[in-house]
Amino acid sequence: MEIRFIRLPGNRCEISVSDREGPDLLLPAVRVGHFLPHDLMHAAVERSLGLDDGLWGAIARGAMIDGSTFTEVRQNGDTGMKKALNRGGDGIMDAEIKVHSAYRAWRGLPTHAGRAPSPLSQDELLRARQALAEAARQWEETPEGDALIWHW
Repeated sequence: MEIRFIRLPGNRCEISVSDREGPDLLLPAVRVGHFLPHDLMHAAVERSLGLDDGLWGAIARGAMIDGSTFTEVRQNGDTGMKKALNRGGDGIMDAEIKVHSAYRAWRGLPTHAGRAPSPLSQDELLRARQALAEAARQWEETPEGDALIWHW
């Protein structure tokens, strides 16, 4: 699967997804956080930890996420929606918690944040922090109007 994180004016990012199960997707432009797009954080952390059932694994298998649209309708009129529903669930929530913990570690913040201990081992935190640093470097080097291309 190819994920294109398109850097737009006004500190925004639009995402296009192709070569996945189901039709290609377009995720609408959203404002980027302080350092890099949230969904790019997911891609970096999920790949570094081998999380195939997180956000991007679910999308690769055909899941839709809120706000996404198909880039085109198939000739037979089938949008693929029936196949795309409910392909994620618990794995996506687990990944969200791990990405949050990794982000906090990368920013030098406590990973527990007053809650339960980090769900990641020290080795996993190290790998995830390195992946986030590399993703942030690549995003920073992506000129406005261009795309950071990520292969899943």
